Amino acid sequence: MVLDSDIIKFLIASDIHAGYGENKQYIGNDSFESLREVLSNAKEAKVDFVLLAGDLFHENHPSRETQLKVVRLLRTYCTKGEKPDLDFVSDPTINFQHSNFPSVNYLDDNLCITVPIFTIHGNHDDLSGKGLSALDVLHESGLLNLFGKYSDLDQLEVAPILLKRGCTKIALYGIGSQRDDRLARAFSKGKIKFKRPEEDDWFYILVLHQNRPPRSKLRSTKSHVSFKCIPDFFDVVIWGHEHECLIDPDFKSFDVNGQNKSFYIIQPGSTVATALSTEEAKRKHIGIMSVHRKQFKLKKIEMKTVRQLIIDELDLNEAEPSAKIAKTTIRQKNMKDEQLIEDKIEQMLESAEIEREPSRPFPPRVRLKVVYSGKWLNIPVNLFRFIIVEPPSI
Repeated sequence: MVLDSDIIKFLIASDIHAGYGENKQYIGNDSFESLREVLSNAKEAKVDFVLLAGDLFHENHPSRETQLKVVRLLRTYCTKGEKPDLDFVSDPTINFQHSNFPSVNYLDDNLCITVPIFTIHGNHDDLSGKGLSALDVLHESGLLNLFGKYSDLDQLEVAPILLKRGCTKIALYGIGSQRDDRLARAFSKGKIKFKRPEEDDWFYILVLHQNRPPRSKLRSTKSHVSFKCIPDFFDVVIWGHEHECLIDPDFKSFDVNGQNKSFYIIQPGSTVATALSTEEAKRKHIGIMSVHRKQFKLKKIEMKTVRQLIIDELDLNEAEPSAKIAKTTIRQKNMKDEQLIEDKIEQMLESAEIEREPSRPFPPRVRLKVVYSGKWLNIPVNLFRFIIVEPPSI
């Protein structure tokens, strides 16, 4: 029988991008509503902590308004109530050596943290100037725990955060966002060392924020970090930076130099769409992981406040193959292609309205790719600026 006192439960999310589009009328609050939903789920599920895989902020220097909204949300959902019954057994002076307050926030008697957050930095809220980001401010104020902060990859020794409850022990490793080429070469040359506890009954988690698929054919590293570089003692890798939601645990088993390696990869994806892409248009989820000894279960939760993103394509020749096109080089009012595009947009909006839950904001974001050739005249996008709420996005 598995006892609750032997289970460590935490929420997994990534790429919050707080502050994205904050100056746009319709989507300016989307990232904050998504963060609110993440923290609300954590509070309701009574998790032991929240684990973020980078990019809490959309920018390295977020505006004061963005920082204020994030602080308000953290104070609303991460304080008040009972502190988690979770032992922190690693050396905080090593885990948080970048801080003047080298201690985990939920054990600080001067604070009242009930939902601790552990996060690495991403490429958007990465280090700059004197090696600082907005996350450092939140860490120093005690609102979250920033870990995995490294700048020298020549000889990197990664020490884990060690968490324990009952018979379950988690070793949490993190490496904040790095240049993919540098990190890939550091892995391949064996320059990254992972310190491990003496006992081998720990559940090992690695948190990264890097390109997962190859992004270049010109570089030897292909501008990504191959999962085959990751040591096989890890049980789960939480992969941030990629916005497509692939949160179902992906089991990887492969051979490297004749040795079999295996672990799971969990890619939470972003909680807000920052690009009008097919990957971002998929349903977004967060996950609650429950760990007992060396076993884990993941419950995925669909985000209910994410604005819809509808993507489609219209080929004018296919839509109207026998259309009679006026022989002119000057556009006239209400030409056939304009009617086809307007009808298609209306169809997309009607479809979105049917699928939209009440909790999702209106209007949806729409990307329509129009393919035209042959006798069709070029279509000035300004013709549609009056029916688009964000004309600069056309």
